[in-house]
Amino acid sequence: MTRRATQVFLVAVIACAFIGFVVGVRQGVPSYEPPEFAPPDTPAAPNTVAAVAYRDFDRRTHGPNSAWRSSLADLEQPAYDPEEPVHWDEESRRSLQAQRASRRAYDGAPPVVPHPIDQLTTSSCVACHTTGLRIGELRAPAMSHDFMHNCTQCHVEQWSVHMPQIAVAANIFRPLDAPAQGERAWPGAPPTIPHPTFMRDNCMACHGPSGPDPIRTSHPWQVNCLQCHAPSAVLDQGVFDTAPPLLPPLRVVPR
Repeated sequence: MTRRATQVFLVAVIACAFIGFVVGVRQGVPSYEPPEFAPPDTPAAPNTVAAVAYRDFDRRTHGPNSAWRSSLADLEQPAYDPEEPVHWDEESRRSLQAQRASRRAYDGAPPVVPHPIDQLTTSSCVACHTTGLRIGELRAPAMSHDFMHNCTQCHVEQWSVHMPQIAVAANIFRPLDAPAQGERAWPGAPPTIPHPTFMRDNCMACHGPSGPDPIRTSHPWQVNCLQCHAPSAVLDQGVFDTAPPLLPPLRVVPR
């Protein structure tokens, strides 16, 4: 092949490649259109369950209890009379103290949860313990402190199925004294608060309408409890019976 023929051949190849490139760019990428499919017009059986996405599947909507619905807001609460007299006696107070102590590792510790709970969410906790409610003889007290996002960080199950029950090793730990009756400045004066007030901002959680009779207040319409019932500086660890141990003062030696 002569040099002239080679040049003509290369020009023809380049021209064909350029024409093919331009035609391909103009046509674009071919798209696949699936054929249309019409589902059969067969009626579904009466016991057929519709297929749903897994995220929308709820076992509670199937089975024999599919029509059963439960809501805490629908539970009927007992009628409350703010002027109802409070029945107080020493035996009931001691029984309440024993029940309170049975749900704490020591006095001053967070109470344990006396029922099974969901460890992954706090929505079930706040459903009953936000405002408090009473179901028969059971009482769900309201939270005495502000809302915390992780309830189980302090409140653990009383009987855990994951941890074996073992005896507590002997130690010299001394807890706080159990709360007794508050002192009065004179007969008829409002009693002082016989326990620390830390994490107990909501007095009505224990002393409100849903509280037990031995400690239920007789005047729930008073909203500022600390106006009459003074906290104890000793129980709040504001003052000490003895001076706390501190480092000795520095000894300055003159030159």
